[in-house]
Formats: sequence, C-alpha cells, structure tokens
Amino acid sequence: MRIKKVFTILLSFAIIIALTGCSVLDMMAGIKNDDKEKAFDYFAILEDNTDETDDGKAVETISTNSDANTKDIIAYYKDVNGFVIPVNTDIELEEGIAKAVIRQMVVGSAKEKQLAKMDIHGTIPEGTDIIGMSIKDGLCVVDFNKNILNTASYEDENAMVTAISYALTEFDTINTVEIRVEGKILDTLSNGYPINAAFERENINLIGSADGANYTVFYKTAETEIEGHYVPMTFSAEKVDNPVKVVLEKLFGGAPADMPVQNDIPFGISFNDVNVTNGVAKIDLSVDALKLKQEDYDELKKIVVLCLQQFKDISDFDFSIEGISFEEAGLIFTDSEVTAVFNDFK
Repeated sequence: MRIKKVFTILLSFAIIIALTGCSVLDMMAGIKNDDKEKAFDYFAILEDNTDETDDGKAVETISTNSDANTKDIIAYYKDVNGFVIPVNTDIELEEGIAKAVIRQMVVGSAKEKQLAKMDIHGTIPEGTDIIGMSIKDGLCVVDFNKNILNTASYEDENAMVTAISYALTEFDTINTVEIRVEGKILDTLSNGYPINAAFERENINLIGSADGANYTVFYKTAETEIEGHYVPMTFSAEKVDNPVKVVLEKLFGGAPADMPVQNDIPFGISFNDVNVTNGVAKIDLSVDALKLKQEDYDELKKIVVLCLQQFKDISDFDFSIEGISFEEAGLIFTDSEVTAVFNDFK
C-alpha cells in the first residue's frame, strides 16, 4: 500500500513537471536539513519579569544586558484598515516595562511616530498616560488619565481595549486586565464601549459572533511599496473535536470575501487533514505541494506557526503530501528557527 502511494506521488510529480516545464532541479531546490539539529522554539513569547509585593503592587524588574540597552517587546497597533496587529519592536530598558509597553502604543509617542511612516498607528489617544498599575493573582489594574476618553468612535474604543488587553497579557503573570480612569471604574468609555468588567485575551479583529468557540487565523496584507504585515482574525465556530483542523481549513480556504488580506499560501496548495499526536501537529497537504520551493516553504511555515500558537498542547508540526513525508517525496528544505510574531518593526 505504501509503495502504491509513493508511485502515485511520483507519477503526479512527473505530470506536474510536464505541465509546468519546471526542471527536476528546480522542483527539488533546497539545502539538506539535519532533523536531529532542528530546534523548535516557534512559540517563544515575551518573558515577563514582573514580581508582586504582598499588597498587590507590581515591582517590575528587567533582565539587563551589559551589551544592550533595549529589550524586545510585543505591542499592539492599528493598521490603515483598522485591524489591530501585533508588532515585534524594541524598547529602551527602564523600570516598569509593562507601563512602558503601553506608552509605546499612545498616538504621538516616539515609537508610534516611527511606525506611522508605515501606516501603522497607535491605538490609545494622544496625551494618555498611566497614573498607576498593579498586578495581583493574574489581574492587572491599569489606571489612565482622562485623555483615554478622547476616542473618535465605538470601533476605536474596541480596538484600543483589545490592544491594551493583548499587550498586557503577553506577560505571563497577567491573565485579565481592568481599565480605570482617574481612579474610577466607569461603565463605558465616551462612545459607549463597556469597561466595567475585566478583559481577557480574546476576539481580536472579530469576524461574526462572539458566541461559541472562537479561533484566531492569521492572514497577510498585500505588499505594495510597504512590506505586507500579518493580521489576526477571530472566527466563531461550533464546538468541534478537532479545533486545529477548523483553523487550518480557514487558513487554506482563503481570507474572508472583501477583506484586504490574503492567506499567503502558495497557489494551488490545499489542506487535506491534520492530526495531533504527542504534541506534534501532522499536517497533510495536496499533491500540488510538490511544487514548493524554499521561499514558498518559508512563507507557509510562518503563517502556520502563527495560526497554531493558540494551541498550547502543540509544540511542533510536520508536513506531508497525500500521506507521504516531504523527505520521502523528495522535498528537502532548510529549517530555520521562527517566532510567533512576524510584524518585525524595530
């Protein structure tokens, strides 16, 4: 049975070569990879160095490096289409790193001005500052001055709260975020967005209903004179036994209609199935994957990494073509370490 599968793959491979005119050398391009040396550190996120005192006040410390005066952080901004996006950037080392991350997201900050040149903008109104912040039992209470109320619309408030919640929950010690204004708990912001309850990390760029089982799929904007960036979108689905399959079906199926994003999957490649065993997601692709080149494989791997990061029980993944591994099908690629945030603007 296995020999028959290999024969079928090779026969399909020959047909593809005949139809496309590609040479065997082009189809097999790649550098041999030593799987034993391959390190899987795809899901590295920002390490939180925040300690707590007995009274709940946060004492934030930073791991300093004598050779560097900056620290990589993940902040959340808004692109020209209004999508909230993660941005991998850096920040000058200082005490109170969580507060510093939020200040980077304020319109008019030095980092925001830099990103604005690429049509990426702050989500927090200009002049907003943090009066105080405390972290206890996973809850971060952040108190802003009244400038946070200077929002233009309900949609802007939604984007702002999402950005703040996601940025702060990048820290391991923070699970939920409570927003206060001048020390007060308000029912809503100035345009009606409710803030009278703590926020969790959920429903970024929601498409459809907030009810049901929600999963995040990453797409990519088209590249113009500015490099395209990755956009997370949340979809609601009925509870299913294999949520990983739901996410990958959404990814390979293409971006929602009329959205200025694409799925960044090489043309013609479709998704067959996925099974997760011992923390490894085994992803089976269509026969068209035989046409993959190194650069196509790199892009495919990046977008899959982003989509799988939400599943904490997955630590690695492998691709196959109609049940045959890439290696068995003659596809040998260089594997480089990647992280789960690719909007890298430093």
